[in-house]
Amino acid sequence: MGRMRIIFLNIWHGKMQESLKEFIAREAPATDIFCLQEVYPEAKPLCDDLLHGFTSVTAYKKFSGNNFALATYVKDRLTVLSSGDILDDISNVGSGLSAEVNASAGKLHVCNVHGPALPGEKLDNADRIAQSRALIDLLCACPGQKIIGGDFNILPDTESIRMFAAEGYVDLIKEWNISTTRNRLAWENYPGRELYYSDYVFVSPDVKVKNFTVPKNEISDHLPMILEIAD
Repeated sequence: MGRMRIIFLNIWHGKMQESLKEFIAREAPATDIFCLQEVYPEAKPLCDDLLHGFTSVTAYKKFSGNNFALATYVKDRLTVLSSGDILDDISNVGSGLSAEVNASAGKLHVCNVHGPALPGEKLDNADRIAQSRALIDLLCACPGQKIIGGDFNILPDTESIRMFAAEGYVDLIKEWNISTTRNRLAWENYPGRELYYSDYVFVSPDVKVKNFTVPKNEISDHLPMILEIAD
C-alpha cells in the first residue's frame, strides 16, 4: 500500500511570492493534491506555472464584498472523476470546492474550503453553523473516503467545528495537537488580538492517516497543513 500526500494552504494572494514559489516547487514532486485558497487572478498563473503535471479545478464565489477563489491541483496519475462548488447556491457562506478522485482504495472526495473572515472574532453565528451543516450534509451522500480542509476562519472551541466530530469526522488539528495554523504575518496585523487557529482538516473514519504536520514558515499569513494517507 502506498501513500497519498495532500497540502492545504491559503496562499494570501501570493503576496510572499518568492518563498511561496520555493515551497511549492520543493513540495510538488512528493505531493498528489494541493488545495489552495485565495488563488486570485494575480496568483493563479504562478500556481499554474509551478504545477505542471497537475489537473486544476477551480471555484469562484462573491457575495456582500466577500470573494473566494479556490483552486485544487490533482497530480495527473490520479483521475478527477467529478468536481464542483458545493456551496455555490447557499447565500452568506463561503466556498467549498469538491473533487472526486480515483484512489487505490476507491473513490476519495477532497473538499477545499474557504469560509468568510467576518465577523472577525471567528466565533459561531448562524451562517457559520449553516456552512458546516451544508458541508457535512452535501458530502454525506457521496460514497467513499472524505477529506474536508482549508481556511474556515473559525476558532476551535465552537459548535461550527465540533459538528464535524459529532458526525464522525476526525479533527486532525485536535488529534495531532497542532499549536497554531497562523504566524507572525497574521498576528502583526492585529496586535493584542492574535488568533492562533483558522485552518482545519477533517477526515472520515475510513481514511487511514499516516502523518499530519503544520510546518512553521512564512510563505503566507497561514501555515500549510500537510496530510499523508494510505493509498
